[in-house]
Amino acid sequence: MLAYFRQNFSFYLKANIVAYFFMILILVIGIVIGALAVKILPDDQKSELINYLHMFFTGLSQGNDDASSNNMIGMVMFNNVKTVVLMWILGFTIIGIPFVLFILFTRGFIIGFTVGFLVNEYVMRGLLFAFASILPHNLFAVPAILVLGVSATTFSLMLVRRKTYDKINIWYEAVRYSMVCIMVLAVMLVAALLEVYISPVFMKLAATFLTKH
Repeated sequence: MLAYFRQNFSFYLKANIVAYFFMILILVIGIVIGALAVKILPDDQKSELINYLHMFFTGLSQGNDDASSNNMIGMVMFNNVKTVVLMWILGFTIIGIPFVLFILFTRGFIIGFTVGFLVNEYVMRGLLFAFASILPHNLFAVPAILVLGVSATTFSLMLVRRKTYDKINIWYEAVRYSMVCIMVLAVMLVAALLEVYISPVFMKLAATFLTKH
């Protein structure tokens, strides 16, 4: 069973290696541009963000988190479901590929800006907090988004080529694509649980360190 899975995974990776390279490149470009955007941020907006972060760190270190986890989980899950459903729908449209790439770019930009701003203002302590707040759930969310982006793009391209290749069973491919989206959705829901219940634990530890130094 393990050998069968390994063989199929190897075949899948070889068939989509170019698509994954391109998707990862778009994500990395988003991260880099997000980090560079910190440098051109106006001073007044930077000051507002610093003040907000200071209050946020203080609240976390003192355990005064106003946002209830029970309220947050619904919002985070809804956002993750919305992202997966949107990318699933875009896969069925030939013109959806640029929008899929934009979603990936935006995800990278947010990560890059967050890490860049924290490191720019707090150096190593900011990097510590960035890892604590971003890494746990994104270990699941980013690979899931990449898989979904590749699946949506390849399915959309297959719709373009279906008239050239008569052997393509469009309904079978659509079901297989939808099954991938369902699996990605399950991973994204796990990522939401980590974001709401696990990441704050590390964030509080990091915030305590930030406020004491």
